[in-house]
Amino acid sequence: MLKLDISTNDDINDDNFKVYKSSLENSQDIIILLNLYGKIVYVNKKSLEYYGYSKDEFLSINICKLRNIHNNSTDMDKHIKNTENKRIEFQTVHYKKDGSSFPAEISCVRVNHNSEILILNIIKDITDTIEKEEEMQLLASILENSDDAIISKTLDGIITSWNRGAELIYGYNKDEIIGKSISILLPEESKEDIFLILDKVKNNIKINHYETLRVNKDGKKLFISISVSPIYNSNKDVIGAYTIARNITGKVSRERELRDKYEELTSIYEELTATEEELRTNYIELGKAKTEAENANAAKSQFLANMSHEIRTPLNGIIGAVELLNLMNLSKDEQPYIKILKNSSKHLLNIINNILDISKIESGNIDVSIKVFDFKNMMDRLIKEISFACTNKQLEFTYFIDPLIPHKIAGDELKLKQVLINLFNNAIKFTDKGSIMLKVKLQSQLNEKIILKFCIKDTGIGIKNKFQKNIFKKFTQQDISYNKYYAGTGLGLSISKELVKIMNGDIWFESTEDKGSTFYFTSQFLLDFSESAYNSSNNLNTNITFSLSKSDKTILIVEDNDINMKITCDMLKKLGYNYICAYNGKQALELLETNNVDLILMDVQMPELNGLDTTKIIRKNEIHNKSHIPIVAMTAYSMSGDREICIESGMDDYIAKPFSIRTIRTITEKFLR
Repeated sequence: MLKLDISTNDDINDDNFKVYKSSLENSQDIIILLNLYGKIVYVNKKSLEYYGYSKDEFLSINICKLRNIHNNSTDMDKHIKNTENKRIEFQTVHYKKDGSSFPAEISCVRVNHNSEILILNIIKDITDTIEKEEEMQLLASILENSDDAIISKTLDGIITSWNRGAELIYGYNKDEIIGKSISILLPEESKEDIFLILDKVKNNIKINHYETLRVNKDGKKLFISISVSPIYNSNKDVIGAYTIARNITGKVSRERELRDKYEELTSIYEELTATEEELRTNYIELGKAKTEAENANAAKSQFLANMSHEIRTPLNGIIGAVELLNLMNLSKDEQPYIKILKNSSKHLLNIINNILDISKIESGNIDVSIKVFDFKNMMDRLIKEISFACTNKQLEFTYFIDPLIPHKIAGDELKLKQVLINLFNNAIKFTDKGSIMLKVKLQSQLNEKIILKFCIKDTGIGIKNKFQKNIFKKFTQQDISYNKYYAGTGLGLSISKELVKIMNGDIWFESTEDKGSTFYFTSQFLLDFSESAYNSSNNLNTNITFSLSKSDKTILIVEDNDINMKITCDMLKKLGYNYICAYNGKQALELLETNNVDLILMDVQMPELNGLDTTKIIRKNEIHNKSHIPIVAMTAYSMSGDREICIESGMDDYIAKPFSIRTIRTITEKFLR
């Protein structure tokens, strides 16, 4: 920076000014000379280069122009007054001709030239200085707020600086620790550390990641990793040391736990190795036991199936006989006994169904239970529960129920409600603000079957794309972070999918992360409340009145049990149908050669030729005849999978014994309508 001997107010004569002017002109500092009114009377070359004005432009403007303010004589008087007896310095902002600005440090002095008072301004751009100061402040802030302890000390071990991290680790604040010896932090077993470390620092040796013990204000010992470096003065002499320390107590404890666990596992492995031959022998024995258990389980399932068949066969005769008796004109004395038979038969049938349910649960199979229920009442109750839950979480809840949906329908009410509750629970759990909406529409109707479509929409967290493929799998959740915040097992959607599937429906969703999800599912219900192949339970308490009329349709009954043959024949007779009888599959095939048959009611378990093989022969013959006779299985086998076996053999439908006259009427109307 230019240095001129202009610290006094002595006059500068023309010769002196010429000498000064030459120095001013070639100075690398910005030099501007003003009169008392702030008018610029002289600028050097550096000023022209820096501000972008020409010399004539400079000499025509006031210094206020460079500060981007209006001419202010009061402001100028203040500066003139301040320069009367001394040199003044201040910082401001100056503007260039192109409108850009820079922080400027101004050094002003008052001079006399030819009896005229002038103000000499030496201007310096301090942008770099300010940036360095800000950089230093940022660095100081980072060091001060670091979680690591950053400490400086003299070569005698006296602490000279102490940051926030040091306070967090050791517990002392700055006032308590600065000026004291570093030895206050050392336990007895580490007292010698400080002398070894300071000796290395004095010899310009850095120490990196040295693990040692320290003690905090409460006297608790800590495992610390430290790095120590020398502090130099301007002459490159070592005058102190600074330490960066990190608390590794937790890490050391975990390493010790892992080491102990490793030693424990090693011991276990050695024990396992020592008994390997014994385990191999046990494994072979376990394999045999597993095979025996599987055989026993298969025998149990077969026993249940056989027991079911043997009990259902005579039970069909009892229930059928009771229904036929109920259609007769009975005396008042006889009617109570019929009622006893009805109730006892129903109770016995429930016992059999319970036995079968145990087998289905063990095999993981669940059947749909079709019953008439009030759909509107069920939804009203559910909506009240959901509204209450949404209100508690300050969520808006809206719903729409299609008015075309009948109030009473037949279906599995409990499973439907379970699916809805699962989906609503998810919607409420993963929605912290916004709304939840329910829509139920009548999607389609075909004869007695209707399909309802349900929609549950929320404004919650949504589902990430990478999880959408697996969302219906068991034990699946979106993220471990959500697992911590949103408790749950991840089974709800998997269960809902299986329940919807057995209700002849489908389930799917649309979702956008952070915007919400919409889950859809469909389910099939019945409008015809009579018995069907979907439900083999019997209403034995209903008095049935039939409008009998002669039919030209002929039904072939294939049944080896005399009682069941008699019951089935009498039921068809009551319904007005013609029928012919066969006691096994072989007789049935012979009758089909000489008789025109419109429907076959086929038992499955029969001597000589069973129902499944008989059906396969009939279907094979029909390929040449280009005809098709409906065949309905009429069997006491009602375990899971029996219906599918019958359909795969070529049968058209399936009814399980015991069956009611209402079931026979439904099945005949289905195929002979």
